[in-house]
Amino acid sequence: MDLHKLTALQAAQAVRKKELSARELVAFFLDRCTALNGSLNSFIHIFKEEALRQADLVDQKLEAGEQLPLAGVPVAVKDDLWFRDQPASWGAAALKNFRPPAHAAAVQKLLEAGAVVVGKTNLDQFGLGSTTASSFAGPTLNPWDRERVAGDAAAAAVAAGQCLLGLSSDTGGSLRTGASFCGLFGLRPGAGTVSRYGLATFASSFAGVGLVAGEAGDVFAALKLMAGYDRRDAATAAVREGPAYRESAPGEIKIGFPRAVFARLEEGVRSLLEKARESYAAAGARFVEVELPLFQEALQAYYVLAVAEASSNLARFDGIRFGTPYQGEDLEEWYFRTRSLTLGEEAKRRSVIGTYLLSREAFQDIYRQAQKVWNLVRKGFSDALESCDLLMLPAAASPAGPVEGAKSFLEAYAQDAFTAPVTLSGFPSLCVPAGELDSLPVGLQLVGPPFSEGQLAGLASRVAKRFKTPPAGIS
Repeated sequence: MDLHKLTALQAAQAVRKKELSARELVAFFLDRCTALNGSLNSFIHIFKEEALRQADLVDQKLEAGEQLPLAGVPVAVKDDLWFRDQPASWGAAALKNFRPPAHAAAVQKLLEAGAVVVGKTNLDQFGLGSTTASSFAGPTLNPWDRERVAGDAAAAAVAAGQCLLGLSSDTGGSLRTGASFCGLFGLRPGAGTVSRYGLATFASSFAGVGLVAGEAGDVFAALKLMAGYDRRDAATAAVREGPAYRESAPGEIKIGFPRAVFARLEEGVRSLLEKARESYAAAGARFVEVELPLFQEALQAYYVLAVAEASSNLARFDGIRFGTPYQGEDLEEWYFRTRSLTLGEEAKRRSVIGTYLLSREAFQDIYRQAQKVWNLVRKGFSDALESCDLLMLPAAASPAGPVEGAKSFLEAYAQDAFTAPVTLSGFPSLCVPAGELDSLPVGLQLVGPPFSEGQLAGLASRVAKRFKTPPAGIS
């Protein structure tokens, strides 16, 4: 039985109906994790014994009559989210032996629903990037083409059938970019929807916890279980029942189309997304043109603010509070040696630039101006959504790029050109498959007002086709 071709909800139903046990389901996926990880490098840690222990517990709970909506569903968790007593490296060699004392809130909610964590996925050092190239474990490769980046290792694991659901973080857009590059559905919930307790982040104002899967229904089903207030994260909203799944027919939905944003795309991607737009229109959705002021400037504002926060958050890696200590003759030499040997190139870059941005010389002229742009971007999204229900945006400027021949850091930052503005808005965004260009997947974003995740998933499940199995020897 091709269990990796099931949806997460189908697999959970099969386990609940006793068509197979949670242990059998999880053992199947653990075998795939081990067999494929050598060629993809999607996982930093595979929980062979721990995952089977979790699966046995699920089987016991089902025998006792418990209702588990995600019974036995194998989940990959990005390695910046805590799993109690298991490594949480954040992509950094200095933290590869760190074991957190608790589960991240989102992880705990999925475990309570019967999901089984099969391992922790790769990421750039301290989450600073969307290619995994700076991870101490090396880069993750795209299941569609192993000479290309995956964008997000949890997305690569789902696309390769190593798991059925990925729990990941998204700051500037790595989860959504990964979903686009791997032909999946990637949901970044709106700000305050899901607790970030147990998430290591370089930019606290912008980080979120999201999901990636092969079906829109899978990510939304998991989101409903994760959403809600958490006293450990003051930013969470007191939404009692989580986002509502609005069963709106496409013909009842008005979608805002910012033509000026799409005009920035190269012809191939623009043409592909135009065909995708036509499929939504053919299903009955109505399109209206909208404007998103300062959309292009939003990327610059995001990087000013995020880099400033990174310089503050990374200051704790001094060999005393966190990180591997490299002792010197005095405290200054201790700090210098530890940070020189611990921080990678991108971490050093953001530490230096961020420190300058928060200095007296730059604070008013640059940092404060970026904050003003942030507020104007949020207002622009709110104003646009007054004339429509949802917005349609590109998810990435191109399909996945090659692993070799790394881009300059400015080119790498530009990869977030279509996702970072949505991050600044704080609104929910769902990346959905839009087709293929040169045999590589490309996605688009559906963006809605606060707590519209259900409407996004409902529309996507009706129109967007389920992703195609990656044609790279993954079967």
